[in-house]
Amino acid sequence: MHMTVERVSYIHEDEINHFINEITHAFDPGNETESIAIRLAVSIVRKGVIEYKVNTSASEEIVVASLNDVDDHIVRIFFERMETHCTCGKTNWCTHRVAVILHLYSQFHSVTDWLHEWKRSESDQLVLSIAERTPEAWIETLSRLTSPFRRLDLTENPGVFIHECALNEQKMAPLSPFEWEWKPLFELYYRLHLLDAAWPYVQTHLGGNSSSFFYGKWHLKNWLVEQLEKLEDNVHAIRSKPRLFETDSFYEQLKQLVRKFTLGHSALFEDRFEIYRLFWQELFQQKREHEKELAKLQEIQTEEAKVFTAFFYVMQSRHHELDTLIRNTSIVQSAIWLPLADTADKLEDSQALSIIMDALLPLIHEIDEFQLTKQTEFLRRIDGLLEAADFPDATRENLFINYGLASVDVYADFLIERERFAEWSALMHRYQVSYNTIEASSLKVALAKDPTAVFPLLHTYAMRFIQEKNRHSYRHAVRLFKRMKTGSKKSGKIAFWNQYIDAVRDKNRRLRALMEEMEKGNLHL
Repeated sequence: MHMTVERVSYIHEDEINHFINEITHAFDPGNETESIAIRLAVSIVRKGVIEYKVNTSASEEIVVASLNDVDDHIVRIFFERMETHCTCGKTNWCTHRVAVILHLYSQFHSVTDWLHEWKRSESDQLVLSIAERTPEAWIETLSRLTSPFRRLDLTENPGVFIHECALNEQKMAPLSPFEWEWKPLFELYYRLHLLDAAWPYVQTHLGGNSSSFFYGKWHLKNWLVEQLEKLEDNVHAIRSKPRLFETDSFYEQLKQLVRKFTLGHSALFEDRFEIYRLFWQELFQQKREHEKELAKLQEIQTEEAKVFTAFFYVMQSRHHELDTLIRNTSIVQSAIWLPLADTADKLEDSQALSIIMDALLPLIHEIDEFQLTKQTEFLRRIDGLLEAADFPDATRENLFINYGLASVDVYADFLIERERFAEWSALMHRYQVSYNTIEASSLKVALAKDPTAVFPLLHTYAMRFIQEKNRHSYRHAVRLFKRMKTGSKKSGKIAFWNQYIDAVRDKNRRLRALMEEMEKGNLHL
């Protein structure tokens, strides 16, 4: 006979509570497979696809639940002997049986509250497991805590990823030690575990085409920047306080975690290099520690490991070893050496920087994965490194010439700094840089220093404004003429200027609005 779910739940409330207790203890929230099974069961409950009927015989009553979902399974519940069976064939608790019991339970209780309590038991287990203060206990606990990120679908929306990270932070908070000597150290362990677990997902979304953009990518980039900032904050917090003897083994293990993360992943090398630099330049500063780490790096025959080896040579000003290493390395990924060059620049070690840039300069053209705006930023960075390394101007100019339009902004600054205003003017003319662009940057300097050199360029801009044939553009042209007038007066070319402005008038006499604006401008000297 047909019976409503409310009626079944009311009659067998005690038995249902007993089943719920079994489910609570049968499934471990820390086990990903079992956690997924519970989530699927809850999903079935919320879809409302379960129907019931009761088969009554002389011996017992059987509640039959039909799941009208994708699988269309049938679950039979024998309340008198406290047994359940499912057509899926599994002998223990399956998703379908859990879904039916939760559905019956939901008639008088909150499944959401039960789910929250069930998940909280995981946090309680983590607190117990981390009570033993050893590096091994921390690593085991944090590996469990961050394990869901290792199984995260790489195509998942970044918004979901950020949300999961926020939930993970809440789970981490009660695990953190209370003592200030231990708290930042634990935070470093957690951040490294989180980054290690999440890196495949992060690199999938951030390590591709640098020119692509979407909101989720921006959100994810901010998340990564935030993680790096938190690492930096905790490193600085540790440096500001004396270390406890009991923490020595934790710091030894921390070195391994840093090396495992930075060399165990691919893509986004600059971020990985920054993490490695942070620890080995600011936290682990003893020469003995550096030599041990160098020995381990030299056992790894990858180009990235050689970059980190070179990093120690730069820090210790070991220029001969740096030069030998780079000369004996077949540089394939030229881009990964740039963070090393930046480090040498920040340390103001021009000799080390010169060694690095001398090797990279012939390979710069290979780093060509940027759109135009990114190329300009890239060229400015490279030119800054070449300048800091005291490369000759001719070398820098060759770089600008090779990149053409992308190098205009950087090349323009280069020419202005050297007061080569005629060449600057020719560069602006060749690439048809807009007047608004130069007015906001270098024009004022050029006019003050050498007005004659920029006169032809300003004439070109003025003629373009006149060709637009509207009063607004005519006013722009007259403002330009006034600047040219000032420059002519300053350079003593008064007669030339008057002849020039008369020639412009004669050529455009039919443009009455222009004549009016020129008259108002009082352009003669």
